[in-house]
Amino acid sequence: MTAMDAMKANSGVTRASILISLCAAMLALPLPAASQTAPAGNAEAGRQLFVRKGCFQCHGREGQGSPTTGPRLGPNPLALAAFVRAVRSPRAQMPPYTEKIVSDSELADVRAFLDSRPRPTSIDALVPR
Repeated sequence: MTAMDAMKANSGVTRASILISLCAAMLALPLPAASQTAPAGNAEAGRQLFVRKGCFQCHGREGQGSPTTGPRLGPNPLALAAFVRAVRSPRAQMPPYTEKIVSDSELADVRAFLDSRPRPTSIDALVPR
């Protein structure tokens, strides 16, 4: 075995041991608690913000949306992190709402309002049998 072959063999072992060490270190990191990632929000304050910030003009007073103005937002809104991203960097015609316009805690309130909207009645309940 030449010196070059020995170096190649050792580099494979070294790479494998580094990879194993990195994976072990990543597994040892603590995961964030669920309460840290999703503040509850106040549905009544969110309803007031939804009207005051003009969200209702495109998304309807209940967040039900419209085919011509804005998509349905509730019930069952996006997860808070995705909701904040969508408001901060929207697609299509919606203007962006920066933190100067609406804070993250206010968005948590708006999301709580949207989540509190009643679920639609199932078709089975509407159709007589």
